[in-house]
Amino acid sequence: MSQGSRGGLNDLRALEVFATVAEAGSMTAGAKRLGLSQSGVSQSVRHLENALGVDLIDRAVRPMGLTRAGHDLHQRARRLLAEAGNTAQAVRRAAHVGESQLRIGLVDSLAVSVGPDLARQLRADGGGCLLHSGQSLSHVEALRRRELDLVIGSDTMLVEHAGLTVYPLLAEPLVLALPADYRPLDAGLEQVASDLELVAYSEHAALARQVSLHLSRLRLKPRCSLAFDSTDVVFRMVGEGLGFAITTPLCLLQGRDQLARVRIIPLPGPTVRRHLSIGYHAGEFDALAGEIARVSVDALRRETWPAIRRINPALLQDGWLADQAPQTP
Repeated sequence: MSQGSRGGLNDLRALEVFATVAEAGSMTAGAKRLGLSQSGVSQSVRHLENALGVDLIDRAVRPMGLTRAGHDLHQRARRLLAEAGNTAQAVRRAAHVGESQLRIGLVDSLAVSVGPDLARQLRADGGGCLLHSGQSLSHVEALRRRELDLVIGSDTMLVEHAGLTVYPLLAEPLVLALPADYRPLDAGLEQVASDLELVAYSEHAALARQVSLHLSRLRLKPRCSLAFDSTDVVFRMVGEGLGFAITTPLCLLQGRDQLARVRIIPLPGPTVRRHLSIGYHAGEFDALAGEIARVSVDALRRETWPAIRRINPALLQDGWLADQAPQTP
């Protein structure tokens, strides 16, 4: 190709366009993710190639591929974009202007365990923040619409949206909540589902979807006429002998006041885990996500795990922490 002008990498928007096209696999898909026209995206990539004097896209193959230079630039571009995003955010937070008030969504059960530590750390960093507690489904939608800057919730919701970075935090095992007087003590899940009605989480909770999928895979269809948003209410119903629930250790702490008449045991059968991750728009909060992960893990180790061990030590037999490496779908 023509050598064109030997410009430098001084256009972050062009780098973002190229990186998005590389990840989407085509100009058309990249344009859709960015909300731009295909011709505009193609022109931006071509200008970048002219500035560098190299081909980045192999236009002779279908589907679209990257040249060796394109692969190299893609890796470097993401690092540059991440650093630029982190720098801009740090400046805003330090100056207390513009977008300095960081908006973070926390799934309810995790907010109980790590919310205070996160609030203290973010205050110590000198920036304003708003911590929102709620369900993963609504938080991920708010993140997608940029009504939140960063969320911590179920990664089954996060990975469904292209352009979001998913930073794994933990993977906690699902557990079984039974009425304290339920017998036999060694009943399997099939017998429990036959004997008792399921007290479910409402469809607004990502956990409800995971539980439903697990039961479906086991070909179990327990009776279910009770579904609630609140963990406290779920455990209250179980304690009253109205059914069983499938929940997680973090939810136990959220509803611990209702556990006096509830027996908690590991979920019979194969281990199933709820994965919680930090989610944000690609390249924007890599450094902050690492800081949040560190604070969260410290809080879990210091207070959460000892509290869960007191409920039932068997719930902590397997490690919870995920391999913490940011992933952009």
